[in-house]
Amino acid sequence: MTKNIAIIGFGGRGHIYGNYAKQNPEQFRLVAVADPQLHKRKEGTEIFGAEAYEDYRELLDKGYDLDLVVISTQDAQHKEHALYALKKGYDLLLEKPIAIKEEDCVEIYECAKACNRKVFVCHVLRYTPFYRQVKDILDGGELGEVIAIHASENVGYYHQAHSYVRGPWRNSKQSSPMILAKCSHDMDILRYLMGERCVSVSSYGGLKFFCEENAPQGATAYCTDCPHADSCIYNAKRIYTEHQWMASYFLKTAITEENILRELPYSQYDRCVFHCDNDVVDHQSTIVQFENGKTATHTMTAFSKEIYRDIKIFGTKAELVGVMEENWIEVRPFGGEVKRIDVDLSHVTTGGHSGGDFCMMKELHDVLNGKQGKGITYLDVSIESHLMSFAAERSRVNGGAAQKIVFNK
Repeated sequence: MTKNIAIIGFGGRGHIYGNYAKQNPEQFRLVAVADPQLHKRKEGTEIFGAEAYEDYRELLDKGYDLDLVVISTQDAQHKEHALYALKKGYDLLLEKPIAIKEEDCVEIYECAKACNRKVFVCHVLRYTPFYRQVKDILDGGELGEVIAIHASENVGYYHQAHSYVRGPWRNSKQSSPMILAKCSHDMDILRYLMGERCVSVSSYGGLKFFCEENAPQGATAYCTDCPHADSCIYNAKRIYTEHQWMASYFLKTAITEENILRELPYSQYDRCVFHCDNDVVDHQSTIVQFENGKTATHTMTAFSKEIYRDIKIFGTKAELVGVMEENWIEVRPFGGEVKRIDVDLSHVTTGGHSGGDFCMMKELHDVLNGKQGKGITYLDVSIESHLMSFAAERSRVNGGAAQKIVFNK
């Protein structure tokens, strides 16, 4: 049965859900969008055939018969938008992070319970064919008992410069700490794969490179004027013409090289990476202890050539190694032959995150139609990863001191 949805915040993430609905009209119908930017509202009406509103409250007050409201606005707006929609009686698909403060996450959780509404959190990695395959291997017992996990999120030098130095998530006071904004996905995956409650977190890290003291002599405020533009790997013109998908954050027109070169100069995204108001970390290492004494470690780094996540899982019978973006997994049994698994993504037709967006929407449709979901990310599950993230940040700013986690559902 087709389900009616509305999207609040029609940027990059909002478009993913709109595109899924457009490509799968038998599953979802996009009824309305809300966004303060005129060109995004025009896209909502002209490309997706939805009603469009400047103010999200006007949309929610309209009384549409909606099966789901998607909240894909900026991090700091999630609490306001989620609470309003819940009190209007709607179930939610809520982008991560749930909110930028621990108490706000709990308030949304309590409001959802009081309103008897469902909240699904976009922890899309759980839905990727890669991590589903990893989970199936663990549950099947091939590794024996899992003792430890190590995972890395390699952000990519250009993605770090775009999102976390120049972009919306550069400043923790305006958005949220890196461990929440970027790595709540990873905390969720560690919790999901280990299958046990986290009880304690320690973390170290900081902002080491993207700061004033590392600016080349004579570097200017904007790349457009900089004498080092031709030699700097963080040159904005080079980054946004090579990785054009990121240009949607400043373009008000179609993504073309001509439009990028016209609209980029002297914009926020043309700023020198050493002369920005960023304060989020560019590296962080986190240690997680689970309730039965098992452990996991996670490394976030800005300093990688490409964007990728890798994982190593250590069991009593075998180890597992894999890279999500390359979609391969190796199971290495002790005393046996290595088994390589190439993960199939041929069924994925839209979205990113190695199929996670596509598979989440498909499974969400099944759940809304009464079918059983596998590992569906309800709020009461996803909030645990946020508590892990908040604890990690408290630990980091306190010199790595262990932080206990207590959450009574």
